[in-house]
Formats: sequence, structure tokens, C-alpha cells
Amino acid sequence: MITDTSMNKDQDKKELSELIYVCRKLREKGLVNATHGNISVRVGDVMYITPTGCDLESVTEDELVAVKIADGTVISDGKPSKEWEMHLLTYQERPDVGGIVHAHSPKSVAVGCFYENESKNIVPCYTLSFALFTKTLPMVGYYKAGSYELATHAAAVLKDHPAVLLAHHGLITAQKSVRSAYYRLEEIEENCGIALSIGLTGRDKLDPARI
Repeated sequence: MITDTSMNKDQDKKELSELIYVCRKLREKGLVNATHGNISVRVGDVMYITPTGCDLESVTEDELVAVKIADGTVISDGKPSKEWEMHLLTYQERPDVGGIVHAHSPKSVAVGCFYENESKNIVPCYTLSFALFTKTLPMVGYYKAGSYELATHAAAVLKDHPAVLLAHHGLITAQKSVRSAYYRLEEIEENCGIALSIGLTGRDKLDPARI
């Protein structure tokens, strides 16, 4: 008979495997390069996040860093990504979020280079998937990568939105699972690519309220 403990361990293992899967897909699809980007997953009251300076193409489950969500205490070996506070504050604000992806996806970064100021919706809604699942893409201004200032501004937006764009930096998505967060990022990247092709002011953009 399978005990509750073994079932929990199996589920925990699955969550970490999903995180590694997303790491590999981001590299495979060219959504991150070098040692950029960071991914995390919630497992009970602990956040597992990719370590600082890691290559998402080769990082392993054993290298993931465990951080207590309640107070940010690191409870495993290794050093978490320098942007760990951005993940932590979001988990603290959003108990429904189970996975967070931050990538320097090229088309989203390009859109984030158009304006320095914060925006409630930086890009028109062109694709059906964007209209259904993201609806609007807020953007926060430029703050130093890894700074607490960036973490607080990003988490404040993610409190009410599934994604936020960081000016000149990249995209963050927060969803029920880390795989869902990856899917949202892909869909936003597609929408941003179309926007760059036909214009950020839009032609026939979709109205999410009418989808």
C-alpha cells in the first residue's frame, strides 16, 4: 500500500522534474541564452529555484535551491538566483501560484525597449491565446536586476496579473504550475512578435472582453 508520505514524495519529484523540463524547453526554443533566466516551483511551503549563474540547459534537480516561502530562509546548499526575491514575494502574495518563469525572451524584451515608463498594457492583443489567458501585459520601468526594488515592483503587478514585462529586461509569468507559466510565456512571446511585425499601436486588435 502506498502511504501518504510516499505519495507526497512522488508529487514533489514530479514538480521538480517539471521545472527541469521547462528549463530545457526555454533553451531549446531560444527564449533564454547563456546563464540568464530563472525558474521556480512551489512545493508545499518551500520554493525551489534555479541557482545563480546556472545554465538552464544543464542544471539538475540536485542543484535547485530550496527557500522557505514564509521567511525567505535558504534551507539547502547552493545560492539561489539573484532574482529570488521576485519569486518569493509573488508566492507570498499569490497562494494560487505554483510556478514562476522569468526569461529574457527576445521579442518580449524588444517590446520592453520601446518605453521607459510603467504601463498598464504595453502591447496590443493580437492572438486568441493572448486574449484568453493574458488579456493585458503590464510593464514596470527599469530597475537593477536582482534588486529588491525590482522584486517589489514586479510582485505588486503579479498580484493581479498572470504576467509582467520588465523594461529592457524580460518577462515574468506566474501560474498554477510551472508548465502553465512556460506556456503563458510562449504565448506572450508570439503576441509580441506579431506586434513588432505590424505595429505596437495595432491594426485589428482583439478585445479580451468579447472573446
